[in-house]
Amino acid sequence: MGKTSTVAEQPTAPLFTLNFALICIANLTLYMVFYGLNPTLPIYIEQFGGTTRIAGLALTSLTLAAIISRPVTGWCIDRYGRRLFLIIGLLLFLLPSLVFIRMIPVIWLILFRFVQGLGWGVGHTAVTNVALDVMPPRRMGEGLGYFTLFTSIAMALAPPLALWLIYAYSFQLLFIVCAAVIICTLIITLFIKYPQVGKNPAGERPAFLEKSALLPSLVILLIIFSYTAIVSFLALYALELGLQTAGFFFTAMALTTMAARPLSGYIVDRAGQKGFNLCFGLGTVAPIVSLVILIFLSSTLHLVLAGLLYGVCLGFIYSTVLLLTVRRAPPERKGAANATYWTAVDIGVASGSVCWGFIAADLGYRLMFGLTVIPFLLALYIYYRYRLSSTA
Repeated sequence: MGKTSTVAEQPTAPLFTLNFALICIANLTLYMVFYGLNPTLPIYIEQFGGTTRIAGLALTSLTLAAIISRPVTGWCIDRYGRRLFLIIGLLLFLLPSLVFIRMIPVIWLILFRFVQGLGWGVGHTAVTNVALDVMPPRRMGEGLGYFTLFTSIAMALAPPLALWLIYAYSFQLLFIVCAAVIICTLIITLFIKYPQVGKNPAGERPAFLEKSALLPSLVILLIIFSYTAIVSFLALYALELGLQTAGFFFTAMALTTMAARPLSGYIVDRAGQKGFNLCFGLGTVAPIVSLVILIFLSSTLHLVLAGLLYGVCLGFIYSTVLLLTVRRAPPERKGAANATYWTAVDIGVASGSVCWGFIAADLGYRLMFGLTVIPFLLALYIYYRYRLSSTA
C-alpha cells in the first residue's frame, strides 16, 4: 500500500494503467462530494435558521479556504512529496462531513465548511499532481483530457443525486453518503503507486506561486470569471424571459464538454504548439458566439445551441491551459505551477459570483451577459500578445 516506484518514462509508456485508473476514480469520487454539497448546503442553511442572503456563504467559505491553502500546498508537495498531503487533504475534507451528520447549527456549518475548503485545496491540488506524475509526457494532453472527463461526469451526476437524497430522504443521509464516499477515496489512494519526482532542495526559500505559471493562470482566471455569470444567473435570466428550460443549456454544455476534453488532449499531444493554439482559439471563440446567442435569447433552441457552444469552451480550455501551465514550469516546481493555476480558478469563481451579481442588479441580465464577452477578449489578447507556449 502507498508504494513508491521509480518510473522511467518512455515515449511508448502506456497511459491506461491500473494506477491511472485509480487516480481517475479518486478524482471522480472527490468531485462527487464537492458537486453534491455545493447545491444542497444553501438549502440546508435556509431550512435550518439561515437566510437567503447568507446561503451563498457555504460556497464562499470553501472557496476562500481553498485560495489560502493551494499555494502553500503546491510548495509543500514539491518539497515533501504527494502522498502525505493527499491523505491530509482527504482527512480535512472528511472531518466536516462527519460533523454535519449531527445536523449542526448554520453558523457552525459555515465554519466547518471553511475547514472542508482547506481540505479541498490540499487534496485536489495533490491528486491533480499525482495524475500529472503518472502520465507519459508524450500523452499528457490526452491523459489530462480523460482525467478531467471524470470531473465532468461528477458535475453531471452529483447535483441531481444529492438533491434527490435530501428531498426523498434527509440531509443526514446525504452527509452519511458523502462521508462514506470520501472514506472510499482514502482507501483508493492507499493503492496508488506514487512515482518519484524531483523535489525542491532542503533549505530552499519557500515560493508559493510559480512565476512561469502566472500568465496562463491569469488567462484561466478571466475565463472562469466570465463563466460564473452563466452558473449563477442563467436560470434567473431565462425565467425573466418566460423560459423554464435553462436546464437544457447545462445538459447540452455537459455533452460537448465530455466530448471535447479527450479530443483537446489528443490534439495538443499530436500537434504540439499548433494544437495549443487551435484548442485555445476554439475554446474562446465558441463561448463568445454562445454569449451573443444568450444576449438575443428568446427560445429553448437558443439555450441548447448556446450550451453546445459553451461546452466547447469548458472542454478545450480547462485541460489545455492546465497542461500549458505545468509544461512551462521546471519539473521540481510542477506542484507550485498546478497550485497557481487552481488558485486562479478559485479567485475567478469567488470574484465573479460577487461582481456579476452587482452588475446584474444595476444593468439587468441581458447587458450583464453582453459584458461577459470582455474577459474572453482579454484572455485572447494575453494568449496571443505574449505568445504563450508550452515552454517558458
